[in-house]
Amino acid sequence: MYSMDFFHKKNLCEIKEIRDFISKKLKIHKDLIEDIYIEKKSLDARNKKNIKWFYRIRFSCKKTLKGNLKKTTTETAPSLILQGLKDKKVAIIGMGPSGIFAAIRLALSGGKCIIIERGNKVEERIKDVKNFFITRQLNEESNIQFGEGGAGTFSDGKLTSRTKSAYHYFIFDELIKAGAPEEIRYLSNPHIGTDRLRIVIKNLRNKLLSLGVEIYYNEKFEQLILDKDRVVKGLITSKREITCDYVILAIGYSARDTYENLFHQGVYMEPKGFAAGFRIELPQKKIDKIQYGCVSKLLPPAEFFLKTHFKEVGVSVYTFCMCPGGIIIPACSKKGFLVLNGMSYYNRSGFFGNAAVVISLSPKIWNNKIFGGMELQKRIEHETFIAGGSDYTAPAVTTRDFVEEKISFSLRKSSYPFGVRPYPIWEIFKDWKEFFKKALIDFNKKMDGIISDDVLLLASETRTSTPVRITRGENGMSINTKNLFPCGEGAGYSGGIVTSAADGLKIVEKIVYNR
Repeated sequence: MYSMDFFHKKNLCEIKEIRDFISKKLKIHKDLIEDIYIEKKSLDARNKKNIKWFYRIRFSCKKTLKGNLKKTTTETAPSLILQGLKDKKVAIIGMGPSGIFAAIRLALSGGKCIIIERGNKVEERIKDVKNFFITRQLNEESNIQFGEGGAGTFSDGKLTSRTKSAYHYFIFDELIKAGAPEEIRYLSNPHIGTDRLRIVIKNLRNKLLSLGVEIYYNEKFEQLILDKDRVVKGLITSKREITCDYVILAIGYSARDTYENLFHQGVYMEPKGFAAGFRIELPQKKIDKIQYGCVSKLLPPAEFFLKTHFKEVGVSVYTFCMCPGGIIIPACSKKGFLVLNGMSYYNRSGFFGNAAVVISLSPKIWNNKIFGGMELQKRIEHETFIAGGSDYTAPAVTTRDFVEEKISFSLRKSSYPFGVRPYPIWEIFKDWKEFFKKALIDFNKKMDGIISDDVLLLASETRTSTPVRITRGENGMSINTKNLFPCGEGAGYSGGIVTSAADGLKIVEKIVYNR
């Protein structure tokens, strides 16, 4: 096998085009080239006058090649089958990415697996969310945060990861077999989109059921069953008592009542920093023009990432979870509280693009109290709800008004389904107002047009990550509760779909090593 890197002005979307290019570049007949595989594909828009596509291609050839080529070998994921799990019973709390992929590995390894999910299966969950959008009546157990697939089901479905794991091959293979587009293997910033992700989740569920996994929906975890030595013997839900050998805690970062229940049972946890702020929304064509210099139908909707670090106080304001051509959604899980998030469909064809603009917050702000960060989230979300008129309308201002601290009483239309209401949202974040203002001014230097009358800031974004970590040791087990294995985003050990899925796969290994 050989590997070659190259830039090309055109988006080579077919293997035939790539074969023709390699043939011309290497001066060999195209019939000699076979087994073409795209390893990486990204858009280089640093020079707006010379935007190019970057490719890394792996292929085999029927003759020995010379020149600037690399010989390469195919990397594969380690075997998922583990010994020692046969007849072991494992209960998984939560059916997000970490819970789903942990269940797949357990089932493939012969373990008996039960999943407890407080929300609905994805088809019914979609109906619950649509009903909320129509009636403003929130189902507190089945919504954008809770339900099969986790919070990521209603998102852009990003598959980027800052960490490398041999399990990424397996994760991407499973997602593709379940309906994700093949391109997620090689795009530099892959995404599935909320529409395709819902299909993927349903197909992953069917795989789990075919492997013998039991899934209980609309069933809330209430407490662990512990012996006198703090060894887990099972758990109690809102509907039944379950005995088991191990419990995998794969809750989402919005399961506040679960954190509290575990804490009252003595499970060790610690405060964790998170980020909070706003959603920024601007026309997608404006983003494209800023990023590309011109709008081209041959280029995908543009993204952006902006960051300003305040070294003197050790905090940063940055953009996060950018949704090109997406919408802003009410990601609420409790009545009387308003929290926002972003969501995109696969084709990202919406009129607006949006992203979180958040400030990093440290536990020292809430004196390292275990639930201090959670209480801060609640305070912000409740104030936001009141500021919007107590009906899930989002309080908002233009970025220009935010910087100048004034209010325009006429705001342009937003993608947010409940509409926006002019409000001085800096008051909700008064302790960090100046950091946001300075960051917006800095962002505007990097992307001219960020401060404008057609760019909105909507309050508030608070669920960037968990404010609590359920501490585990090197063995993957809770440091004071035996046979309890915290994992995934809600436990504080991952961020996003891919890292959460990988953590779910790895935690099963920890169970085997510590049995």
